[in-house]
Amino acid sequence: MKKLGTKLLVALTVVLGGLVASQQPVAAHASTTFSSSLIPSGHFQNAANHYAFHWQNFKEGKSKGQVLIFGNFSGDIKHPAIQFGLPTKYKLSKNRRTLTTYYRLMDSKGKLSGTYRMDVYKYSNSKYRVKLNQYKAGLLPSYKGSSYTFNLTKNSPAQAFSTFTANQLTTDGIVEETQSVQEQRDQGKTTVDPNSSKVQQQIKDAVTKQVTPLIANMVKAYNTTH
Repeated sequence: MKKLGTKLLVALTVVLGGLVASQQPVAAHASTTFSSSLIPSGHFQNAANHYAFHWQNFKEGKSKGQVLIFGNFSGDIKHPAIQFGLPTKYKLSKNRRTLTTYYRLMDSKGKLSGTYRMDVYKYSNSKYRVKLNQYKAGLLPSYKGSSYTFNLTKNSPAQAFSTFTANQLTTDGIVEETQSVQEQRDQGKTTVDPNSSKVQQQIKDAVTKQVTPLIANMVKAYNTTH
């Protein structure tokens, strides 16, 4: 598994160093409520949206904390598939069924941007309600947007979800490349027929060659460890 870079760890350490104990996240306790001890352990995933996220512990010297890792495996090419969030504040509802997390997105260099809020409502130890909202930064867990049921699992869904991503990117890539060759043919720049079986196979092979390493990097990024 890929590990967090030194610069990112340093940035996390600096920011988390100012957090107080009352802002620590909570974990599942009774079947429908949260307790005030540890963060929920495991991966929150929704298969319909090919979306998942989890809290990841990290340690740098004597400092330690958590980082949120979001994975959008829907094949959206306009936004980052994997994003990191730095929790800055936690709040538990009076009935202890909703965990509110405030977080800031950060890039690979540890630069922080924006503040977002995520509400996780607990149905049971394995099922939760999470809203997904489309921001300019991408699709992120929120307190607003569409509600979905997320299953909490021990194992990462990244590899399984990435199959859908690969198929989506490959299909889109083939269509785009086919249209490109057709335009060149219409302009008299080539006599190649993009719809012939031979050319289609060549296009598919070329697109697959580009998509494969991208998918591998997505899975590694989501499965990042401390």
